[in-house]
Amino acid sequence: MEDTSSTGDSGHPGPPAPPLQARSFGDVPGWNGLRGVAVLIVFVAHMDVILPIPTLLVIPGATVSLDSFFVLSGFLITALLLKEQARRGKIGIGPFYRRRALRLLPALYVVVLANALFAYFSHQWLHTEVPSIFSVVFYYSNYYSASAAGPLSPKLASGFQHLWSLSFEEQFYFIWPWLTIALLTIRMRLRTVVIILLSLITIIAVHRYISYEDSHRWWSLFYRTDTRADSILWGALFAHIWVRGREPKRGLVVAGWIAATFLLACLPFATQEGPFVYWGGFIAIDFACAVLILAILDGRWAGRHLFELKPFVALGVVSYAFYLWHLPVFFAIRFFDPHWNDVVRVVVAIVVTLSLTTLSWFLLERPLMRWSKRLEARRYVKPVVAPAVGPQAVDPEAASASPGSTCSDGATERTGHGRSAEPSGSIEGPSS
Repeated sequence: MEDTSSTGDSGHPGPPAPPLQARSFGDVPGWNGLRGVAVLIVFVAHMDVILPIPTLLVIPGATVSLDSFFVLSGFLITALLLKEQARRGKIGIGPFYRRRALRLLPALYVVVLANALFAYFSHQWLHTEVPSIFSVVFYYSNYYSASAAGPLSPKLASGFQHLWSLSFEEQFYFIWPWLTIALLTIRMRLRTVVIILLSLITIIAVHRYISYEDSHRWWSLFYRTDTRADSILWGALFAHIWVRGREPKRGLVVAGWIAATFLLACLPFATQEGPFVYWGGFIAIDFACAVLILAILDGRWAGRHLFELKPFVALGVVSYAFYLWHLPVFFAIRFFDPHWNDVVRVVVAIVVTLSLTTLSWFLLERPLMRWSKRLEARRYVKPVVAPAVGPQAVDPEAASASPGSTCSDGATERTGHGRSAEPSGSIEGPSS
């Protein structure tokens, strides 16, 4: 990082350079609503576990929904890292990983433990349970799934199959802060950032297309980070543009409608088997998701009101736990009574998943998030130093860095609208 202070000809330090300008967002209800809609589509799409196939209730649109999570994660994480880098001159790597661990690990470990206990006591324990647990806990389950011999021989045990997406995002969390520090910094020219990120997106898209044409192992390509990372990179690219205030204003409303219409049209046929998604569909879907995210944030797009409906926003806030629990609940329902009619199965699935989600949020996730924010606030509060004689002297930097004005992805900074600078809920994909 460049030093933010200057030195005059006399060799004495001059006044500190002003911090770089970086925009920040407040609480964006539409983003939580987007999460809520996306996780609801995933919920319905996975109902083939408890409903007969084919059925009109099952929407093969989970691919579109997952990509919206990935793009949003790339946007949020990148924007928050750039904001901290601009205002503080650096990124706190340790606090970043601490926040991610507190947000993600406890809820995940509870689900893994519950799923393992259910498999053991219901005599469903298979040879795949232990390697599945390890792959989920250590976040390599996407590559473990990709190593399967075929689509009908999944390696992840029942109740764990959907957790590959968490591994994919966690691998991004592990790498991306270092790249933001070393290469794609807030100080780099936007044109250079755009060239680098578009080049990476193109390389991944071409690699995915060639791999699909060579092997048609879609079940492998769908899970691997090297063939799916462009979704997160689209979010990162748009974050770099937005943080610098360089996003196009003209036409954004129209673009929002076009993006939403396209994504809606993709729901019936954008399946993981392809070939649409591997022949360019992923690129188009991810770009449309990024445009939709900007349109919601811009505030002029009328379609945002759908995503700001309270039920969708509320579900989006707790979407991480809802995503974690829904598939284990489905497999438990299928085990306990295969003779229930479809309506009963759906009602039980909704009630049980929502109940477990509520317990996870109020007893585990929200208390840990509040504790994490308190820890974050202490990072920027310097102790008041009292001189030996005279009134107390207060460090002006410490005074400006009060507990309510931290600048990271665990921030509680107040914006001009009096809203929290961190979107409510979480900032991950399915959580967030």
